[in-house]
Amino acid sequence: MITLGPVLDSILTELDIPLSQGGLISVGFSVGMLIGVLALNFYLGGVPVKWGLAGAALVECFGLVASALLAQGLWSLFATYLFVGLGCVFLNSLPGMWVTSKIKNDSGRTMVFLLLFFALGMMVTPLAIGVALDLGATWRWVFLVEAALCLLLAASIALSPISNIEGRENLRLQSLREVIRFNSRLFISILAASIIYIGAEFTINVWLVKFQIDVFDVSKGTANIAMTIFWLGLLIGRLVVVPLTSRFHPARILSVGMAVCAVFALGIALSVNVTMVVVMAFFAGLGASAAFPLILSFSARFPRWHAGVVFSAVIMAGAVGRIVFPYLVGPLAESLGFRLALGLTFLLATILSFLGLYLRRVSGDVAGAQEPAEDPAT
Repeated sequence: MITLGPVLDSILTELDIPLSQGGLISVGFSVGMLIGVLALNFYLGGVPVKWGLAGAALVECFGLVASALLAQGLWSLFATYLFVGLGCVFLNSLPGMWVTSKIKNDSGRTMVFLLLFFALGMMVTPLAIGVALDLGATWRWVFLVEAALCLLLAASIALSPISNIEGRENLRLQSLREVIRFNSRLFISILAASIIYIGAEFTINVWLVKFQIDVFDVSKGTANIAMTIFWLGLLIGRLVVVPLTSRFHPARILSVGMAVCAVFALGIALSVNVTMVVVMAFFAGLGASAAFPLILSFSARFPRWHAGVVFSAVIMAGAVGRIVFPYLVGPLAESLGFRLALGLTFLLATILSFLGLYLRRVSGDVAGAQEPAEDPAT
């Protein structure tokens, strides 16, 4: 999920893709994720979690190999990279669906802990890719190495004892109607929060490295340091937030954290050198650290099987944010300048901070550790 940003400059240069169209590569990946999450919920509900994960790793491997060997321009890369997103969304969604379906008490703490490991991978990868590119590796070799890792992952999953999610079925429109009837304001607010947060985070993931290369004329390895530091901030922030989730309402943590993120996201856009970008990126990551796991944890406010439906809807909504906002940066950067384009992250983080206040009103409880509300029909 993090690879495109570190290799974007190399891809645009080799394939002669203009800056204004650079975001279309991330659109291909995100469309693949959207197709994948729709298939996961509407057609593959009966597939055991274990084999869904293993199959997804193989699909992602295929997409990476095809991108590395076959892409000769924007649209061929768009088509092959779509399969990377298609496989990725299963690996990104099923673990969280498992948690919110099986763990009701203190789900916010559990989701933050789960996503610590996600942040660790996102932190290490840009630094490794930056070093590899500075040593002469190409983006195509990066993809091939990741394909090999996907094969190892598929084998590891196939040999692991992974329990299934009991009662998981294909999603129907009737299921969504029942969820909306239970708490429509909370459901819509969670979807909006997911669109905004994923849009903001993915904007940084895709464009932060390219921003530094174009504005400060630094090497790819140097530019990737800021990306690693952003995710270091996310990792540390999640460690800090875990004990706070039992003391403060998750919406309050979300609101304060995104306000911090907004301030330092603006700082990134206005930075005068790479060192300032690195410092601002760390604190932006620190502020954003708990946002997505807390947004996901609100799905546990819905009873029984509803939680899995809400979780899936949140992932679908995030795919929309991932498609729209990173794409906008390319045309904005080419027409109005990179600093103003990257300021889109500041705007999104500010909106989400205010939305967090509303989430507290509609969540149905006043303490983050309380159990979810009961279904009126029980």
